[in-house]
Amino acid sequence: MIGYIRGEKQGQWDRGVIVDVNGVGYEIQMPSSSLAKLPPSGNELTIFTHLVWKDDTLSLYGFETIEARDMFRLLLGVSGVGPRLALNILSMLSAEELLQILAREEKKRLRAIQGIGEKTAARLCIDLKEKAKAILTKRQWDMESSPHIEQPGKGDLWDDALSALTHLGYGSSETKAALAMAFASAGESASLEDLVKKALQGLAKSRTKQA
Repeated sequence: MIGYIRGEKQGQWDRGVIVDVNGVGYEIQMPSSSLAKLPPSGNELTIFTHLVWKDDTLSLYGFETIEARDMFRLLLGVSGVGPRLALNILSMLSAEELLQILAREEKKRLRAIQGIGEKTAARLCIDLKEKAKAILTKRQWDMESSPHIEQPGKGDLWDDALSALTHLGYGSSETKAALAMAFASAGESASLEDLVKKALQGLAKSRTKQA
């Protein structure tokens, strides 16, 4: 497996870029949104890659970040989603946006992407909803572990919800995990009441499983 490629940009076409590594030119297909951000030829690039071997043909797909590359791999695990469609999805949505959409099951936004119909949108949500929530929750935990990183876009709402749950007798660790899941599910536009309600539902399910 080729994890990443670092080399000099030699050229670019509508679906990808050519990178020279020690005299070998690698053709790497990329999301159109990423291609638009690449520097001119002659500059050094570092691209995180995924290798696909199909019908005796090797194809390299590249991404700006590890997160986008990992999202591409998740998409490939869904029935009916091939490399081209996965690349098209990530051309329209960032990895973070896609995770939020999947966690909230926003099928309408998925159907707005060329190549995704009702069945594929439903399949994406069914297969990836819980995985998306898990990734978002882990990121929340990572942010919680660093005292120098603030909760993005949450502010007082996060603090108020956390305080309400704590006063109900729930421990800090389980409360933060449940609240992170509530934010992923309801979105930042949700009210305090909605967030607390969803977090309580998550806490109840968690305790039921442990019983």
